[in-house]
Amino acid sequence: MKSKFFFKELFVLSFLIFAFSCSSDDSTDEGQVPANVAYITVSGKDSTAYVDAPLTFGVVNQLGEDVTASSEFKLDGVTITNPYAFNAVGSFVVTAINGGLTNTTTITVQPLPTDITLTVNNDAFWYDNGEAKFTAVDNLGNNITDMVTYSAESGSLSNPATFTVSGEYNAVATYTMPDNSALNSNSVTITAAESTHTTKVMIEDYTGAWCGYCPRLATALEDAITENANVIPVAIHNGDPMAFTYDAQLRSSFGVTGWPSARINRVNNWASESFIQVDPYLNVRQNMGLAINSSIAANVINAQVKVHYDLKIGYANRIVVYLLENGLVYNQVNYYNGDASSPWYQAGNPIVGFVHDHTARAVLTDVMGDAIPATETETGNTYVVNYTTTVPSNVQNTNNLELVAFVVGPDNKVLNVQKAQLGENKDFD
Repeated sequence: MKSKFFFKELFVLSFLIFAFSCSSDDSTDEGQVPANVAYITVSGKDSTAYVDAPLTFGVVNQLGEDVTASSEFKLDGVTITNPYAFNAVGSFVVTAINGGLTNTTTITVQPLPTDITLTVNNDAFWYDNGEAKFTAVDNLGNNITDMVTYSAESGSLSNPATFTVSGEYNAVATYTMPDNSALNSNSVTITAAESTHTTKVMIEDYTGAWCGYCPRLATALEDAITENANVIPVAIHNGDPMAFTYDAQLRSSFGVTGWPSARINRVNNWASESFIQVDPYLNVRQNMGLAINSSIAANVINAQVKVHYDLKIGYANRIVVYLLENGLVYNQVNYYNGDASSPWYQAGNPIVGFVHDHTARAVLTDVMGDAIPATETETGNTYVVNYTTTVPSNVQNTNNLELVAFVVGPDNKVLNVQKAQLGENKDFD
């Protein structure tokens, strides 16, 4: 049976023995030690052992040299082997002898374990970027993490454990008893998750038909959408016929002090108005994705939003659902009418018949989000919520309506977002 060291750290008991003298050239005869070696240290891997389970002793001198092979070990004056299995429960003093130097260590021998409890520090993580660290404790309270082996359906596991294939694994710790029988622990379920959802980004454009500089940002936003369809726009209007009821609350919450302004995922200023600033957000893997299914009949909108968690989020979430309208036609003030470098050069001031898209008309939730219960944010769970509302009176054409649903964290930052036309069944993607 393979010898096992007890516990991870070497338990050291050091006793100083007076120096022995020898020749000045440090040459030694058998049974002597170099003149500069004043003591040795003997230890088991730990001071506790199981009855009948071999325990290996080690000996080092003050120079840090391993002199185990040249050392003799005695128990009650009788030479013993190394490793050595104690055949009785109790406290035993083992003496190591190397040359003329001695040192002792006390070993407490306990009964063999009858039960093992296995725990893990992380039971769910991305299979390609995470690990699970095990701890094993016997029924006597001993930490035997380094004395057991670990396995799951995939075979033997290291500690920490990693996985090359996604899936749910049931890990077990096994201690090999002195008679080579196996003592198994409880099973711990580990989820090595795979990401199945696309990360999308929301940009809220704080704008107004009266704002002469706003055509610039509107163009930048359309360019970003053209660059990547996973950029989802929302126009928050102020002071015009399309004004959003919660405009002032949102501006106060997210530090918007002028027009035009845009916020990426609600909280980050889109200062550059370029896709280069947006792209990094699209490359962050998110723990969840959304699906939207909706219908309209007799001027009543029914919408179902689902949030599926590939991996538990670990903190509170909220969900927000916007109702947007496209194709609204209102004249737009244009300060770029005389700017030859602008796409709005000589488009008029105001631009007559300007088409306003992605315009926020209503919100089906609290504008800052409705709580998603913590119990719903676990790995593999799908949270489902249903909404019913009457088409707002400010809507001009129900054929141009769309829904934008998104999840935010406690810092109000959007984690992921989904968009669907009203009446569309937009599945997870």
